[in-house]
Amino acid sequence: MLILLDKFLLGFRRCFSRNAAFCWFVIIIMGFVVRFDHQGVTSFVRWLFLDPQYYDPLLRFFRSSAWSIDCLLSHWAMMVVNLYPIIKFNGRPLLIGDGIKVCKEAKKMPGVKHLHQDSDNSGKSEYIYGHHIGFVGLLIGYLSKAFCLPMHGQLHEGVEAVRPGEGINGKPATIVTRMAHLVVQTALNMGCPCYVALDAYFSTGPAFMIFKAAVNDMGEQLVHIVTRAKGNYVGYLDREFSCRKFHEDDKIKLMGYFEFPEFFEKAELTIYGQVKTIEYCCLDLLWKPIKGWVRFVCVRDGHSCYILMSSDLQLPATEIITIYSYRSKIEVMFLFLKHLLGGFCYHFWTKAFPKLKRGKKPDLSTLSKPDLKKVDRTVKAIEGFINLAGIAMGLLQYLALTQTHAIWNSYQGWLRTRSSDIPSEGVVQNVLQAEFFSTAWKVPVCLTLRIVRKKLRKSLLDTVP
Repeated sequence: MLILLDKFLLGFRRCFSRNAAFCWFVIIIMGFVVRFDHQGVTSFVRWLFLDPQYYDPLLRFFRSSAWSIDCLLSHWAMMVVNLYPIIKFNGRPLLIGDGIKVCKEAKKMPGVKHLHQDSDNSGKSEYIYGHHIGFVGLLIGYLSKAFCLPMHGQLHEGVEAVRPGEGINGKPATIVTRMAHLVVQTALNMGCPCYVALDAYFSTGPAFMIFKAAVNDMGEQLVHIVTRAKGNYVGYLDREFSCRKFHEDDKIKLMGYFEFPEFFEKAELTIYGQVKTIEYCCLDLLWKPIKGWVRFVCVRDGHSCYILMSSDLQLPATEIITIYSYRSKIEVMFLFLKHLLGGFCYHFWTKAFPKLKRGKKPDLSTLSKPDLKKVDRTVKAIEGFINLAGIAMGLLQYLALTQTHAIWNSYQGWLRTRSSDIPSEGVVQNVLQAEFFSTAWKVPVCLTLRIVRKKLRKSLLDTVP
């Protein structure tokens, strides 16, 4: 497995202007894969048996000018398109976007804000201080076993001073517009038209308008959105005799359609891993926020009733329902990224950042240009850590999908029940950890192990053959 991992990592060499930076990249990816705790950069030193003198160089790597996140993720997107089995709908890959809020009790860390948490988990407080991170993933694998592959993560709140972002119609950037632009950038990196599944928070006019404005060289809309409508949404009929486009007589309350079962059709679909018989009603209506057409799908799934909407008027209603059912895969991605790889366990800060005080927003307008650059480099370090963790997780998913039998044959653990013939990221990580620790003291057979071995502690080098 390590040899396959080695070949994969070599593909990133062109993203680094210096060989030393590439070596640190390889070490960090290996650290994410083999470590057994999530105590930031120190765990890389501990579990790779690195000399403690390399702790500071590891930290400096994340702020280094020898690489850029945009270049790295652009190359990562092209590798994914060429190597991964991608699930497509109507010929388009499916992107999935959402945000996660991570608690950070820090006084000098950029991007930390007082955030409200919408969660049904009683163990989570209603308000936290932390980071709001927007992530875009890609649906890969097979319909029987699908993964959400991390593609691009970005801080979406608290960074307005160093990254103003783009709004719409001259307005400041919001969480919705930042997510929409992040999705468009990911689709551009992949070089192909995509669908994106987003939750109801993003079912707003600005998101639809940004996606509508993004077109490829053929004039085709680059990203079509599939999302869940809010319960109070209304649509309008387009009557030829109406002098106004949005006349009150043409208004349709979408939730009211559930009172007319004769308008619904039945279909048997595989959604959320189960074969279900659902009822749906498809309507193409004018939507006032974008002054254009939107396809609405009213869905009755047992006792649950909800409304989906899509900007693609040619997409069948059953495909819209199936696409949205895969949106939950990003929640699984967050779970593994957080608890399996520790992708959000970072602590990058800078003295140049004003000390955070409760109830007050940090004022960056008084900072000098050198201090603003330090803050910007710290933001780069935070996002770099998150995205490198995403690449490490993507490598585990690649091995799970392409080396299924070899993984199971090498797995020495025990599972009470196998949920799928394709191993999970955790199973692949266990196999790589066992292989690394069993071969770390032998003659290196791949470049990755040679890179790690050059940084070993001197006391260990004396005992290594």
